Amino acid sequence: MLAVAGTTSIIMVSSAAYLYLAPLLPSAETYKDVQLETPLRIYTADNRLIDEIGNRRNPVTFEEIPLLLTNALIATEDVRFYSHSGVDIQSLLRGFYGFIRGVNLGGGSTITMQLANNLSFDSDNVYLRKFKEIPFALQIQRELSKEEILTLYLNTIYFGAGADGIGAAAFVYYGKAVSELSLAEAAMMVSLLPCPSTCNPLSNPERAIARRETRLLNMLNEGMIDSEEYSTANSSPVTAQRHNRNIAVHAPYVAEMVRQQLYREFGEATYTLGFEVTTSIDGDKQLAANRALVEGLEVYYDKRHGYRGPAAQYLVDDADPFADSSRAPSTDPTEYWLEQLQTVPVYGNQHPAIVTAVEQRQFSALLKSGETVNVPWEGMNWAYTFRSRNEAWPPPQQAADAVQIGDLIRVKQGQQHWELGQVPDIQGALISLSPSDGAVLALVGGYDFRRSQVNRVLQARPPGSNFKPFLYGAALEHGYSPASTINDAPITRGDYRPNNYDNTFLGPVTLRYALKESRNVPAVRLYDQLGSSKVLPFAAKFGFQTQNFPRNDLTVALGSQDVQPLELVTAYAAIANGGYKVDPWFIKQINSLADGVIFQSIPSIVCEDCSQSHDESAEVIVPAPRIIDSRVAYILNSMLRSVIEEGSGNRVQRELARGDLMGKTGTTNGPQELWFSGFNQDLVTTVFVGFDTPEPLGEREQGATIAVPIWIDYMRSALADTPEASMSRPDGIVDRLIDKTTGAVATPGDSNSMFEYFRAENAPPMAGDQLPGVELDEEASEELATETIF
Repeated sequence: MLAVAGTTSIIMVSSAAYLYLAPLLPSAETYKDVQLETPLRIYTADNRLIDEIGNRRNPVTFEEIPLLLTNALIATEDVRFYSHSGVDIQSLLRGFYGFIRGVNLGGGSTITMQLANNLSFDSDNVYLRKFKEIPFALQIQRELSKEEILTLYLNTIYFGAGADGIGAAAFVYYGKAVSELSLAEAAMMVSLLPCPSTCNPLSNPERAIARRETRLLNMLNEGMIDSEEYSTANSSPVTAQRHNRNIAVHAPYVAEMVRQQLYREFGEATYTLGFEVTTSIDGDKQLAANRALVEGLEVYYDKRHGYRGPAAQYLVDDADPFADSSRAPSTDPTEYWLEQLQTVPVYGNQHPAIVTAVEQRQFSALLKSGETVNVPWEGMNWAYTFRSRNEAWPPPQQAADAVQIGDLIRVKQGQQHWELGQVPDIQGALISLSPSDGAVLALVGGYDFRRSQVNRVLQARPPGSNFKPFLYGAALEHGYSPASTINDAPITRGDYRPNNYDNTFLGPVTLRYALKESRNVPAVRLYDQLGSSKVLPFAAKFGFQTQNFPRNDLTVALGSQDVQPLELVTAYAAIANGGYKVDPWFIKQINSLADGVIFQSIPSIVCEDCSQSHDESAEVIVPAPRIIDSRVAYILNSMLRSVIEEGSGNRVQRELARGDLMGKTGTTNGPQELWFSGFNQDLVTTVFVGFDTPEPLGEREQGATIAVPIWIDYMRSALADTPEASMSRPDGIVDRLIDKTTGAVATPGDSNSMFEYFRAENAPPMAGDQLPGVELDEEASEELATETIF
């Protein structure tokens, strides 16, 4: 009686659902043709894969699907598939009976109903969804053959690992066509339904094997395979492995920039239309940038500030909660520890590990792979106890001073042995451009994209002294020379009293010396002399958003206003290329499967002769606009060369020993941000280091201590095959022998003299002439008296 009532209820509800939903149901023409879906692929300029984003779908025909696969599906999901009309009343009754009892007895949905749900419906209520599926399933049954239903189902179901449809799944898991699947592989494919993310053999092989066995048993019970076939397939090892294209160059921040740009244009189609994006990224330079930033943050900052201790501790007795603390644990904690490690990701070079044994001068640790590694004393003696950003003390005397059994730590594989490590809490960024056309050649937006997706190349922070070249460039444009003098003496405006990093004042110094040594007070005085009306328009030519800068704030001279690393490196590119404005770009070409090339970049290019060829097939050349006098650019280059030879960036010259490198450090108050921007004619690179939430890095830190060595490590590799090349000296530049200290014209043989560059119209005509600069009274000159400016 209950069965009759249930059947009657199902028929009545289904009829009502059909009458309501029939006008809304799609026709066969709208769902029958399954389109190929190909993920977005992103490549370097030298055609190496950066990333693949989106799902694959490779539709197959019924003839390509092996019988053993459809049998595995039918035996598991719908044994009466060929005998019912799209809706299986027996299964629905079982589901209905479970519904009135308040339990889920399974069953109900046929393959056709599941297909209907895949194509149209989604609901959290399983019973409501089934009644929605019924009318559509009946329609599908009328419009399609059983073979077409199976084909459409297998082409539209999600198999996990980014594979939509069986064609893509066969390739992703086994690297083969669906027609080539073995019985064991076919059963494994069906076992993924309906939990492709948690049941797949890549993430959970043990569960996948158990589910495969169930599918094989179903086939055996239905007479689709014999016992020998069952035994052979059931004993087959798991051979599934991800067969997506191997990523050759790790550049996730670049990939995300590309994804965002395409998504703004194409929406969800970004992930399915098979776009192939060729970026401007140089593969080798990107790999060098990755190494330099990750190693630099770990070694040049984090290790120097001491060991912060384990992330957690998993005591031996945690593996056996009933263990008596007075005796050895009754269970081996290895399995428990491995379980904990599986949830901890690798960041940078830092592998999660749990300490398993501690001796006097070494310890052993378990990796998430199950391997046990040994860390000798040489790999852990750096682990001074972290006390503050300014203090790490005391040093470890034995291994137990740093680690204990059960500690969740990080280890890093060194060149000769494993080392104790930790994930830096500091962040950074590196961006490298071609000065000739603005192409982004390498970009790293943070320590590890998996840990933080914030792209710090695009985050604005105060650049500190990294901004000073644009102040000094403005001075050169307005008649000053590197030999002009400025007074390094105390200055006060209201409550503002700038100081130099060494808390000393030197009196009159030349502009070259002031920039080389990054003296703050002369920079503030120079800004005050020029005024914002001269400095800010000059800086704006380089791309700085100076409309947001205050007009009456002397701290602008010291880089107090937030700018992005991308803005800085673009501005430095204009110095490097002799005074031309280039715009940064990172997408070179976009191809789609349907339409071929749909975008081709046409960047502005620095070139001496940009006249167009009469050949119609020649590339379109867009000349980069000149923004400053070539002589100003040349002299500013020479001043930034002094920074490398003798000033705050002298480590660059010591380690790279090249004569064509220029640059400038930057350190803000605290210090909270550390910078270095440097270049030659072929490459310009900016490095930023700081916490995401600004806080002091430690009183001993400067741009020269962290940003500079990171820059060196990158440029050493990036310029390895690039010969030195000096900038051509433009017409209208003359040199004079001057006194290094006073800037006055010197006489031959003067031991304190040097040749200085001048624009011809600003060159001193004879020895002893006063050069453009600050006119000092005797008192200010001799006593360095404080000058109050209001």
